[in-house]
Parts: sequence; structure tokens; C-alpha cells
Amino acid sequence: MYQILSYPIGPGQPTWPGNPTVSLEPKASIAAGGHANTCTIHLFNHYGTHLDGPLHFCGDGISLDQVPFDRFFFRRPLVADIPKGPGEKLVPEDLVPYRQDAGAADLLLIRTGFWKYRLEEPAVYENNGPGVSSRLAKYLQEELPDLKAVALDFVSLASYSDRTDGNLAHQTMLGMFHNRFILIIEDVNLRGLPAGFLKQVSAVPLLVQGIDSSPVTMWAEY
Repeated sequence: MYQILSYPIGPGQPTWPGNPTVSLEPKASIAAGGHANTCTIHLFNHYGTHLDGPLHFCGDGISLDQVPFDRFFFRRPLVADIPKGPGEKLVPEDLVPYRQDAGAADLLLIRTGFWKYRLEEPAVYENNGPGVSSRLAKYLQEELPDLKAVALDFVSLASYSDRTDGNLAHQTMLGMFHNRFILIIEDVNLRGLPAGFLKQVSAVPLLVQGIDSSPVTMWAEY
């Protein structure tokens, strides 16, 4: 079975507070007598389900179009259920039940259940989501050498309620302090996926030259 994990991009969706969103500017219109429908998409690169690359937090990091293409495909994706509420941090101890499986995973999909707030309380989803602690980011870098990416069911690796530690977690994941990077996929729809290992996952961003991050089309097979 296949499942889309990206939220469809549209106006009015929750995002990091203060960020731009998306709008469509019609260019040509059949209804107005044109031969085709076309438009310009005004889209912030951290809106909706999106993938953070090294350049996002590392000034000398590579842009997304320079990331090896095989880094966007995962053959050992693991869904880990780790419930978290508003403002709560994910820490290394949360992975204890998954320690053995996580060591074999190339993608870790962390399902906190916070996706419910996206639908029911979008202001909480934006302003007080969970966050990946810098301690966990360091653990992932140093203890899980096969890990290529982490996917999260909340708006950002960083919680808006603790941006200082969130910045450090981003820097750590994206390679500022290590000789490798772990991609970050944020605002992912993990609702309904089975727990444990999936068959495969793909997360392919828009390959815009020089960009730090991009909306991503993400799907899973299980």
C-alpha cells in the first residue's frame, strides 16, 4: 500500500510563526480567452511539508541541488511512536524502546501524535510544538551512523517556545559539528502509518539551484 506523507500546499495552513506562506498569481486564463491556464507560484521554501538541507543552518553547507540524489530515498524507514505534547522535548531516552531497530534505520519517522493539533488547534501547532532537543540531535549524529534523515509530525525540529536549543539542534543535525549531515523533514503527515519498519519511503524536494530547503513530495510504501 502507498500513502502520501506530504500535506497538500494551500493558503491558511499552520507554519512557523511569522513566515510567509503561498499564493497563486494567474498569468494566462482560458476563461479570459487565453489558450492555456498558467500562474506564478509565490511559495516560501519552509512552508508545508518540507526538507531542510545543510545550507539551512550551516553557512558553508551544500545546497539541496548538491545533495546526492540517493539521500532522498530510504529502504529501511522506521516509524517510532513517541507521544509528546505542546512544548515537550524529544530526548535520547525516548529512543530506548527503539534502540536496536533505530540502529538499522536509514530514516527515522518520529510520530508524536501532535499532528492532531494541526487540525484542531493550529495556533498551538505553530507556537508551541514539540522539539528535537540538541541532546537527541547529538545522539543521532554519533550513535546512528546509517541514519540519512529524520521526519517529524510537527511544524519544525525546533519548538518556537525554545528557539535557542532548537537552533543548536538544527546546526548539529545539518553537520556544523560533524563530518556528515542528517536531513530534516518537517510538518509530515504520519497519520495512519503502521508502526515499525516500512518497505520504502521517498522524499524528493524541488531541486532549485542554491536553495537551502524546499517543499517536498513524500510518500511511503508498507
